[in-house]
Amino acid sequence: MGDVLEEIARADGGAVAYPIVVGTNAHGVRGAFATRDVAKGETVLERGLDGANAVMDDPREDARWSRQLGRRLIRLTRDVSSLSSLMRAYVECLPKERETIGLANDEASVEALRATWDDKNAKEEMLTFAKQIESSFALESAMDDTLTMDEWRWAMAMVHSRTFRIEDEYGRRPTRRAMIPGADLLNHSSVDANCDWSSNGETFVISAVRDIKAGEEFTLSYGSQCDRHFMLFYGFVPEPNPHNKVRLFSDGKHALDWYQALCGVDELDDVWDREKKRIVATFEKKYCVYRPDKNGLRRCVAPDGLFLGAQGVVDEALIMLLNEMSGDEDMAIAAIRARAAEVIDFMESTTDRIEQALRDRKVSPYNVSLMKTFRERKVALLRHVA
Repeated sequence: MGDVLEEIARADGGAVAYPIVVGTNAHGVRGAFATRDVAKGETVLERGLDGANAVMDDPREDARWSRQLGRRLIRLTRDVSSLSSLMRAYVECLPKERETIGLANDEASVEALRATWDDKNAKEEMLTFAKQIESSFALESAMDDTLTMDEWRWAMAMVHSRTFRIEDEYGRRPTRRAMIPGADLLNHSSVDANCDWSSNGETFVISAVRDIKAGEEFTLSYGSQCDRHFMLFYGFVPEPNPHNKVRLFSDGKHALDWYQALCGVDELDDVWDREKKRIVATFEKKYCVYRPDKNGLRRCVAPDGLFLGAQGVVDEALIMLLNEMSGDEDMAIAAIRARAAEVIDFMESTTDRIEQALRDRKVSPYNVSLMKTFRERKVALLRHVA
């Protein structure tokens, strides 16, 4: 394996050696480390965006990008002898078949949590992904009767945890997805990534964003995502994660309906109903965000939830809603504390059922531990204000 990984850190038939060596970090995770001091702005790794140096989709094809990459990856694993030395080394260093990464990629975890998970949004995201795996397998297996679900699930796990989205901010080139040998050896950092990547559509380059000492681990940011995203699709939760958050309410109406019930006011009260509508309209106008619709047109839509952020930072929009409704900031804060405590109580009431379902489905010890960590971190975040 050492020779295989060394091949990935080279290019141009071995003529170019990048300052990378593969090792294990303090958490026992494989990563990429500097073989020498690297200056800010220096290239750490460069690859051509072609079939000899990357696994890429083709935007001209009708199939979704993940299907294309999964199909190409499986073809590579089935015909290793015909590959370039770089791509052969890349395929050989990938986690082996039947290993899945992330709870959303693991059939046993999905079935265990389908009826028991108390996180509605996380469950919906997980089940949507599981359905995509099943439907894409049906399409691919119709074209390849030797394809197995285990093989396809493995390919999807690789694709969704190792793919870079390459787009042109000016829209001159179509967006593409690529799996880059060597680039996916860099682990994630939420707070101190020392590298970043760029692409002109023809090459993919990782560069140092600060001076890096010999022996230091190279890291990238996989995105400003909460714990849920990392757990579902990458199979870990970053520590620390300043982007972690807990959804307290789905939208403004949900928050004010809950507050009305907290205050013991009849749900048919006309005065409260008119005031709620006024406040929600103000909220949506002030905090709307622009997102593309199914036709690619940007539309102004309300935020997709009201959250408690890392270190107990309360969503400004939530404070505004409850402050307007109560007329008193102290009462608004007290309501948020009550909501956090309510969510904790609900989570604690469902813990035994979730753990039993994971045992019944014989979910791997790693994924059981991952779910436990995810829930403990969620409760710890809520306790900042509860």
